[in-house]
Amino acid sequence: MTALADLQQHLTRFWALPHHENDVLRAKLNEVQTWQQVRIRHTHRALFEQPKNQLMADYFLTKLYGGDEFEILAKQLARILPKAKKLERLAKESALEAGSMGIQAAILAIELDLHLAEWLLDQNLPVNADNMLAAYRAVDEEAERRVQIANLKDVCYRTDKHLNTFMLKKAFALAKGAAYRSNYQPLYDFIDAGFKAMKPLSSVSSFIEPFCERELLIVDEVHNGGKPVGFGVS
Repeated sequence: MTALADLQQHLTRFWALPHHENDVLRAKLNEVQTWQQVRIRHTHRALFEQPKNQLMADYFLTKLYGGDEFEILAKQLARILPKAKKLERLAKESALEAGSMGIQAAILAIELDLHLAEWLLDQNLPVNADNMLAAYRAVDEEAERRVQIANLKDVCYRTDKHLNTFMLKKAFALAKGAAYRSNYQPLYDFIDAGFKAMKPLSSVSSFIEPFCERELLIVDEVHNGGKPVGFGVS
């Protein structure tokens, strides 16, 4: 399966999610995602505030973690993908694969938070640290959260590998004009954002390894009882 066909499958799954047809659920999901973004920024504040990591932190929170910006991208991709075969000739398949993996990671984050939002709605509970912890435990998707973290790591290492390939960087840069003229700007910019975010890093491992280690620790604490350290937002 080509990267674009794979991407089409991810988007089909995304548009089948129930919050698109349920305004109440959509609003609760937005609350959950906002809380998650604040929590992630708070938990990883020391890592995110390092100057070399700031672009990468922004990429995580605005590109790989769903939200309104992702839905705009999804709408644009739904419009262009059916006629985007030409893009496979403009950009290397490996770059498109990295972009497809990033979009898949963003969709998984939305799906998992959607399950939390559904539980909170069923229980008529507001979004706060105590209720989010209860939702995590009630929904009980520990394995899925571990997959989510592994996918984020895979996206980063895959994108870093392509970024450090001179010929791919050159080919991708040369494809920009043609991609924009052909109305493929959303996908190009999504992939390019990952490249730009990693450029200041001496090694992507210096960012993604401590990030994932801390997130996995929180997953352990959430599902082993007690109040997880770093689960709050203040």
